[in-house]
This record gives sequence, structure tokens and C-alpha cells, in this order.
Amino acid sequence: MCEGSTVYLPVNVTGALFSIGDGHLVQGSGEIIGTAVESAMNVTLKIELIKNVNLNWPRIEDDNYIMSVGSYRPLEDAARIAYNDIVRWIAENYNMDLQDAYQLVSQTAETDLAQMVDPNYTIVVKVPKKYLPKGEIMNGIHNKMRNL
Repeated sequence: MCEGSTVYLPVNVTGALFSIGDGHLVQGSGEIIGTAVESAMNVTLKIELIKNVNLNWPRIEDDNYIMSVGSYRPLEDAARIAYNDIVRWIAENYNMDLQDAYQLVSQTAETDLAQMVDPNYTIVVKVPKKYLPKGEIMNGIHNKMRNL
């Protein structure tokens, strides 16, 4: 994630806490040796709790993409999680038939291998917004947060 990204995280318990991890100046695909070019970072975060939204996996939005994150072992299961989540997200958000959402994702998605060093592997599936129907994602939260 880079500056300007909006991250949607599931919150499953009352009083949940929030923490962020290490900053990377650069990281190769897969982070195969367990480290990137790590760095301290000065970060400004804006947090908003969105009630009555059911998320199973982290989702990310930036100005150009929507993204779903799958983290599991084996690698194929991480990919299945991320692809399934983004297909369902698009179908639900745009009131689209599930098979149409599958076709859209199949024809437009880009996949990044985020890391392969932790106990679970992480895949990020992203769909360019230019291929999505007109309309807001998550009730326009990304644009709202960007404008704060």
C-alpha cells in the first residue's frame, strides 16, 4: 500500500485495537528472504469505522484499483481467497450477476505476490477501476478520506 490508499479491514470484536507494521521503501515481489528495504516512516492515518459492513478479508482501494488480499497456505488457497473476495465484492457493490463479475475479474485482474516468507502466503488481486461500472465503492469512503 502506498500513500493515498484506503484499507478496509474486518473488525470482528468489540473494542478491537489497531496496529500497523514496518514501512518498506521498496520490496520485491514475494519478499522471498523475509525482508524488504525496511524504514521508519512518518505516517498520518485517518480511521473511520464503517458499521454494518461484512468483510472476511482485507480490501484496499486507491485512485486506480480496488484490491482484495488473500493470505493462507498453500499459495493456491491464498489466490482462491483473494479472487473469490474481489468477485463477490464487485458483484455485491454493483448489483452484478456473480458470473458476470467472474468474467470481468477473469479478463481484467492483475495479481501481485505480496509475500511468501510468513507462515501464510499473501496474494493481492487488483481490478482497474476503469473497467468497473460507474458508481461508488463502499459508499465513496475512499474519496471522502482522500478529501479530509
